[in-house]
Formats: sequence, structure tokens, C-alpha cells
Amino acid sequence: MFRSKILPAAVAAVIAFGAAGAANAASGEKENSGELAAVLGAKTSVTQAIATAEQQTSGRAMKIGLEKEKGAYIYEIKTVSKDKVAQVFIDPASGQVVRTDDEGLIATVFDRDDQDEFAKLATSATTLSAAVATAEQHIGGKAIEASFGNEDGTLSFEVEVAKDNAVHKVMIDSASGKVLKVTAAEEGEHN
Repeated sequence: MFRSKILPAAVAAVIAFGAAGAANAASGEKENSGELAAVLGAKTSVTQAIATAEQQTSGRAMKIGLEKEKGAYIYEIKTVSKDKVAQVFIDPASGQVVRTDDEGLIATVFDRDDQDEFAKLATSATTLSAAVATAEQHIGGKAIEASFGNEDGTLSFEVEVAKDNAVHKVMIDSASGKVLKVTAAEEGEHN
């Protein structure tokens, strides 16, 4: 008797969790497709947004992506310089700076990761803009997001480029500016 009551309850719980997981996955796919549509339809390119952010902060762009604020997507660009880390938010439609969040000197002093990344980025022969341009040209598509980092011991830029309803990850060597590898984006990323 005990087993007859537990089994239906367990099945109901599994179904409920499965439905919640499916709803979350559908929500994530909707979010990713919204980001993709926002970038592909933007009047301001990723490289233009990077240039604006670098000019605004006198820093070097390390990362660009999209954030959803108040129902609209905006570019979020992280820039670094020797004395500050900043986040610049730019409207993809107008190219105008929405706001700048300056983390300042104190945050940089305490954040050793940012200092290390800045030192590596500062010595890089390739900029984030140049990496984006190379990736877009290589794939023949439009960049969605890009970042600087250490991939398997190699300092590189990872650029996600959309073309023909597919997203490709392009790794660009930070020293030479050459394409290292191209892979398909993982399931759920900007699909």
C-alpha cells in the first residue's frame, strides 16, 4: 500500500521537474534567439561598439556581449587600462553610450585576475576589434560576442559569429591575429 502511493507521487514529481526543465530550456533558447536577432538586426556593429567603448574609457576592450535591460538588448563591453576596469553599455540601434560603470582603481588593486588579464592584453599584438574583423571575414557572418582569454595555454580571442542560422566559435591567436580553430557553438548557445 505504501509503495502504491509513493510511486504515483514520484512519477508526478519527475513529470513536474521535467516540465520545468523544458520550460527553462525553451526560455533559454528564446533568450538566445533574441540575442542573436538583436545583434543581426543592429545598426551598430560589434566593432563600432568596441571602438566607442575604448574611446569612452581610454581603455582596451577585453570582452563584448549582450545584456537585456528593461526589455531591450544593449552591448556590454568590458575595457581595462592600467588604472581601471570599466563596463560600457551601448545601444545597438543608435550606437550611443547608455552608461558607463567604472570600477576604478580600488577594484583593480583588489582584483588580481583583471590586472593579469590587462597585462596580457596590453602586450597582445591583436585587439578585440581586429579579432572580430578576422573572425567575421573568415566565416562570412556577423559577430555576436567576443572575449579575450587563455585557451589551453594560448592567449587568444574567442569570437562567436552567426551565419546561415548557425553560430561558429572562432579562436584567434592574440599574438599573430590568425585563426587557430573554428567549431560549432554548443547546443543552446545562440541557437
